Amino acid sequence: MQGLDKQTYWEIIIHPNDFLEQFADFITHKTFCAIEFFDILPTLSPFAIIYDDSSWQSALDFDIFKAKKSTQPTQIVSRIASNEMDIQDFLESLHNFALVLAQNTQTYVGFCYHIEEKFNDDWIKTYQDSIEPVQCGRFYIRPSWAQELKKSQESYDEIIINPAFAFGSGHHASTTMCLELLSEMNIRGKTLLDVGCGSGILSIASCKLGAQVYACDTDENAIRECNKNILLNKVILNALWQGSVADSPMNLLQKYDVIVANIVAFVVKVLHNDFRAKLAKNGVLILSGILDEYKFDIIKAFDDFKMLDTRCKDGWVALKLTL
Repeated sequence: MQGLDKQTYWEIIIHPNDFLEQFADFITHKTFCAIEFFDILPTLSPFAIIYDDSSWQSALDFDIFKAKKSTQPTQIVSRIASNEMDIQDFLESLHNFALVLAQNTQTYVGFCYHIEEKFNDDWIKTYQDSIEPVQCGRFYIRPSWAQELKKSQESYDEIIINPAFAFGSGHHASTTMCLELLSEMNIRGKTLLDVGCGSGILSIASCKLGAQVYACDTDENAIRECNKNILLNKVILNALWQGSVADSPMNLLQKYDVIVANIVAFVVKVLHNDFRAKLAKNGVLILSGILDEYKFDIIKAFDDFKMLDTRCKDGWVALKLTL
């Protein structure tokens, strides 16, 4: 067979009738490539080839798993990226390996194989193409590699968020509802605390709406990603710290005009007293990240607040409350 160019690779599928571990060891050492196991009894294609009792036959003429009872139908898949490997040499080696194994064990050894030349995908580009920009509230949210705002979208504020380990890219319903609620408010010049900031998307949105923003998260990875996205969007936070509501450095603020928390329902309940202590009189508390099944439980836990609005989207709930 001809060597492959860099745009393709070999995919080799081996179906041994037995001795799975021995075949796997042989393939790993021969190809220097990782292998995968699949517990599927194969339906052989016309292109599959059977090795049986020192002979090679088309799978159309002979089915090893019908002729002999298979004790191990698992298939082994190896993907060989190297374009220098001689596939014919590999098959001859596999043939000889099966012969030696049969002689050493005095047992029937058979296998079938399928080899296919496949194109390499640009997995990074495929992933990037799957992340679509979204319009939400007053914002157009996109990853850095996506198309910028068009003239017809100039009424939106652009936020650039590259999806990463930290939560919040604008695609999840809980984030969407927070952005919608913030977009409907006049928070210019007001102090806002983003609790569980994740990627920083709500903090960035609030900065673009003119708020003085403070943010925190207990996860150091979130703090790292938030810092990256703050720089990417050229906004400035008043403070960002690792920790929770009560851990603000130097007790920067006693009260906030707005608190937004897009976190799970359990943590929302735990932070009830902190929210009450840190929210200014007539301030607004936005809670999201609450599954619909916990809606009334959270409403009951916050019955000392006045309900201003409730939103539901894709099984998630957001609440807007005040003191």
